[in-house]
Amino acid sequence: MRPHRIPTATSPRPPAPMRWANVTAPLTCTRCGVTWMAGDPAITLPCRGCDAGPAQPCRRWAGGNENVCAQRDHDARQAGLLKECEALTWDGRHSKPLRLWASSVGGTVPDAIRTGTPVARFAA
Repeated sequence: MRPHRIPTATSPRPPAPMRWANVTAPLTCTRCGVTWMAGDPAITLPCRGCDAGPAQPCRRWAGGNENVCAQRDHDARQAGLLKECEALTWDGRHSKPLRLWASSVGGTVPDAIRTGTPVARFAA
């Protein structure tokens, strides 16, 4: 039986997919229809779940960063920035995903921020 040889040369890892999110764009809850014209109010607070700063999308390593962390939504409700969603939800959270772009849209999205959301979650 021939021994197996594992090659020693490592292939470079591809860079993480990057998406651009405009945190000041109007958002609408997909459950109850409430609209926030200045963007998600929870984004104005720092996130205690993933350590993202104010005005930055959440930075979970597994992706899904188009939605804020549950801790950030909870803090926004405690601060009076958000009310509970009136639709049938088990936790009272609004469903308010950020719209994501594949690249920076020059001039039209002045507050675009890069986020590491996987390609499969890209919408637009």
